[in-house]
Amino acid sequence: MTSAARPDYVTDVTYVRCFEHDLSPSRLRLAAALNGFTPPPAEDFDYCELGSAHGDTTATLAAAYPKARFVGVDLNADHIASANRLASGGPLTNIRFLEKDFEDLERADLPDFDFITAHGVLSWVGPSKRKALLELAAAKLKPGGILHVSYNALPGWASVEPLRQLIVGRAALATGDSRDRAREGVLLAKQMSDLGAEYFTSNPAARAMLEKMEKLGLSYVAHEYLHAYWVPMYFAQVASEMAAGGLYFVGQLPLYLNYRDLAVPAKLQAMFAGVEDRVAFESLKDFAINEYFRRDVFIKGRAHRTGDALQTYLDTTLFGGPTSGDPIAREAVLPHHTLRYAGAIFDALLPAIEEGAASVASLAARPELLGFGLARVRDAVMRLALGEAIIPVLEPTHKAAAKEDALYRLASSYNRAALRGGLEHDTPVALASTTAGTGLELSSVDAVALFLLTEVPNEQRAAWVRSRCGRESFRLTVLGRAIHDQDEQVHVLLEGVELGVLLPT
Repeated sequence: MTSAARPDYVTDVTYVRCFEHDLSPSRLRLAAALNGFTPPPAEDFDYCELGSAHGDTTATLAAAYPKARFVGVDLNADHIASANRLASGGPLTNIRFLEKDFEDLERADLPDFDFITAHGVLSWVGPSKRKALLELAAAKLKPGGILHVSYNALPGWASVEPLRQLIVGRAALATGDSRDRAREGVLLAKQMSDLGAEYFTSNPAARAMLEKMEKLGLSYVAHEYLHAYWVPMYFAQVASEMAAGGLYFVGQLPLYLNYRDLAVPAKLQAMFAGVEDRVAFESLKDFAINEYFRRDVFIKGRAHRTGDALQTYLDTTLFGGPTSGDPIAREAVLPHHTLRYAGAIFDALLPAIEEGAASVASLAARPELLGFGLARVRDAVMRLALGEAIIPVLEPTHKAAAKEDALYRLASSYNRAALRGGLEHDTPVALASTTAGTGLELSSVDAVALFLLTEVPNEQRAAWVRSRCGRESFRLTVLGRAIHDQDEQVHVLLEGVELGVLLPT
């Protein structure tokens, strides 16, 4: 079944399946705190995703936060059907999906929310729907609630927008569904690029975007480029529209972009001296780094930044490594800077966090860190978080004990159902972590390895893997390389079991 096509929005082709990490409440809370704002509650909250697609993000988060309540909204019937299957397979009782247009949402049927997210929506809807989205957020966010929006940004898209015109122009002449029309548009663009059309030879950003299209597939192209509305926006425009509804800018993701010494190239730092207005700073920064896609966080009500908000958050929040039990990276390479975690304080701090998740207050009280003082430990933890060497977690972490023959067990019924469903239908697998308060999207190798470790006895694994690799629909890509030989596929997958995989709770 596919939804009937609409003149303003692509619905005859479903969107690509994926988990959006930036929509995690734990990540949005950290973004607010790092910018000096008190974040919403950590576990007991109300959350709404506008444009929830297949529900992969919303459902995974609902499984990760059993004390919270979730609503997903999408106008594509196929998306909602897929999302409901995902939720019922859990089964999840703290989530519901609505097949609605933003303009048709009945506010009386919705609770007030602590978080509202709209990933990849603003640039792809018309003025009336964008207005409806912002009015809904203004009306239904609780005071101090968080709105996350992502959108195509200027000036980055200025040089690439002609590529969209090229694709849309050719697609308009093609027949078939949106995927067929996207194929024709991409084919024309690729032919022109391969033959050395000057637009592409003079515009490496357009060539890179074309390569991205080929990698992500035609469903992505259809939804990215073929909507009737496609409007890259300047940050100042978005901030102005938000402020009109009582929504004010908090910060941006990735996290390092909130700190000028990390976000701005060194040779341009002097130009930012004295720029204190945040809107002016963000606008200038977008030109400095040629921003083409923004992930912005806004807050309901004109709250004021305070140092106490960050200190309280750091002192009371547990932080752990991204992968429990593994060494924490000693550096974070950013586009214009490298964060290096070296020196006596990091030599003492990193092993302490690797032992298990801990708050700044508990870390500073450890004998090996006591001499550095609370403020220095707090600053070091903040630098680690900015480089995403560590992440906020909801409960202490531990590494699963190794087992020789016995099977591991995924404690979450949602994760068991998501893993089986993903492997059965050859769709991406995202598992919920109640420890980290987010989801983990698995590679095809890790998904198969995890299934073998949790569902298939050791003596049956080789036969199971060979049977799976023999399926016509099976595709395996490792480090960007497609593996077609069946024997090599079997070897790679069985090796993945030997190496072990991360086991979310």
